[in-house]
Amino acid sequence: MKLLKKLAAASILFASAVSFTFAVDYGKLATSLADGSLQETVGNGLNDFGDSLGFSVPQSAVQQNVYAEAFIGKVFPAVPPHFAVGFNTGFTHLNTQGLADAADILGIDGVKSDLYFPVLNADVRIGGVFLPFDIGFSFMTLDVSSMIPMDAKFSAEFLTFAVDARYALLEDGLITPAISVGVGYSMNSGSFNASNSDAETNIDYDVKTLYGQVQISKTLNVPVVKIGFTPFIGLRGVISNYSNDWSWKYKGESLSKIQDAAKLANLSIPALNGDGTASSDGFGGFQPQVYGGVGFNFMLIQLTASACADLRHIGGDDNLWSGALSLRAKL
Repeated sequence: MKLLKKLAAASILFASAVSFTFAVDYGKLATSLADGSLQETVGNGLNDFGDSLGFSVPQSAVQQNVYAEAFIGKVFPAVPPHFAVGFNTGFTHLNTQGLADAADILGIDGVKSDLYFPVLNADVRIGGVFLPFDIGFSFMTLDVSSMIPMDAKFSAEFLTFAVDARYALLEDGLITPAISVGVGYSMNSGSFNASNSDAETNIDYDVKTLYGQVQISKTLNVPVVKIGFTPFIGLRGVISNYSNDWSWKYKGESLSKIQDAAKLANLSIPALNGDGTASSDGFGGFQPQVYGGVGFNFMLIQLTASACADLRHIGGDDNLWSGALSLRAKL
């Protein structure tokens, strides 16, 4: 009997200690909400992530419609007419430290501090008429939630439409390379969400990008096996305009527990949610980029591998670079 009494007493003490620990935890949480420190910390993290999207999304967008040839040729007059269509897949490094910090404060575990988010788009390029220019279009809409490894409940969706035009200063000849200058524009939108049963955070981004570029390439053919390859390199200047809306909230049982803890401590909590916007002041944030790669040509098929580095955000936590692989049918 004495042993049973001791066990019962120990169980009561243990349960009380656990309850007390949780009460202290929610008490601290209520205090940080009441004095505004939690809202400030979460807001700062989501603002940082919104700013990261402001220069990472343009990097991803401009690397989606890269052709090995600086100029593919005219559609008229030309025999055959020059155009291409295909698919492009790739990835871009994204610093998610701000999102991870905000999620951690809200009790959402498992959000990584960086990731390589994938892209998959369709593109088409058409040669010019009479003048040596070409025009390209690319489009992507994709839910990549299952492609991004996260321990937390995480979702990500992207939508991109882009157009660009290139003018050949020099066409590919027997010895001379092709050199072109070009301009492009892209519209990008999407969302990131991290959540659990007690809290969630979300960011909806809207990024518009303008860029100018110069590219040089040289196609080399191996007649015996009918295979050619086209190494290329280019420089690009990018500016962007972004408005990325973020929000967070507590939900589920945590709502009532925080409110109860606040009542016990006689605290006034303005809200158990928050929102804000990370935005640029119009087009700006110049990003110098270097890109390059090689295209492998076999009859009407071209496989192109490319990479791009943002010279302003290379190294450190941002370490902004992209890689892409495309498969196209080309005349």
